Amino acid sequence: MMGLIENRRGEQTLTQAPNAPIIGWAAFGAASFMALEDKNRRILRALSTSCLMVWAALEFTAGESVFRRAIGAVTLGLLARRR
Repeated sequence: MMGLIENRRGEQTLTQAPNAPIIGWAAFGAASFMALEDKNRRILRALSTSCLMVWAALEFTAGESVFRRAIGAVTLGLLARRR
């Protein structure tokens, strides 16, 4: 049974190694701050947001613990509210 921060095997899953979508979010987000043209900045921010949306959807649907699923749900809610 899953606990708040434990998976089915009883391991704590509050943190875990970053996966591709969260790395993409950070990389595109950092690049958007360095972009010189507004058009490029908007594109990089959109890519960053898309990566964060994918990460949140994955956490919400397949998160290792209740806590990680809740983080995914909250992030998706905040992203939907921004639009």
